[in-house]
Amino acid sequence: MSWKTWDWKFVATTVIAIAALVVPQIDLSSRSLTVRLLSSSPLQPALNIQNLQISLNGQNVESPYVSTIELVNTGSKPITSADFDGALQVLVANNAKLVSAEITSSTPKNIPAQLTTSENKTAISPFLSNPKDSVTIAAITSGPRPVFDVRARIVGINEVGFEDTTVRTVRYWPTFVGLVTAAGLLFMYFIFGTLARIGRHVTIPRGFAFCTSAFCAFGGVKLVSLSLTDDMFDGLPNPNVWALAIGLVSTVFIGMLAHRYLRRLIRARRVDEQTSR
Repeated sequence: MSWKTWDWKFVATTVIAIAALVVPQIDLSSRSLTVRLLSSSPLQPALNIQNLQISLNGQNVESPYVSTIELVNTGSKPITSADFDGALQVLVANNAKLVSAEITSSTPKNIPAQLTTSENKTAISPFLSNPKDSVTIAAITSGPRPVFDVRARIVGINEVGFEDTTVRTVRYWPTFVGLVTAAGLLFMYFIFGTLARIGRHVTIPRGFAFCTSAFCAFGGVKLVSLSLTDDMFDGLPNPNVWALAIGLVSTVFIGMLAHRYLRRLIRARRVDEQTSR
């Protein structure tokens, strides 16, 4: 078979589908540690009640806030205690004052992490952190709503990420792509659904056929990526690799089935020469 006889539109569509599945799964940083602010709420009641005081360990705390902070290994490789160049520090970066901090839970349980609090920061001693291990910290501050910052030096990690999950962020580009794909799929549904209902045949232009294949590819890959999560393969080593491999194999297998079905339609003369050019 000569390269001139290849169905390049089919090849291009398959490549787009595989790329859309592979790119979000690429592990650009196999070693990653992230600190997340899960919540930050005032303990002071909204009503101004006179003579109401809140104390901790016998010390009055004015305008107290309780914040929940999670330290999680978001990479695919473990981070040993020897990888730390000193303790990981969580600092209060504004005028709030850190009153106390303690570890409330960890996953898995009994992770030997320890906290020391001094001045306006808390230091987490180096510990072994396997992928998806997490340590949850409760911090109490006084004054305005606290703003946190992270400092750490860890082998193989340029910077420890900090995510404030209490602030809602909108991812415009993925949202735009998703809306365009959904609109395209609905458009194709109404076109082909109407043709099937009235029993009419239509000659599809190449541009329209290519757009149809692209919308279906992106929509199908999105559903595959949502269905194949890493949690399904937690019992296996490198669960993200398994999810990626099964997604790729599924995409290639479905593409081969579709190509064989199309060849059968051509042999049965269900696709005429004018349409297939």
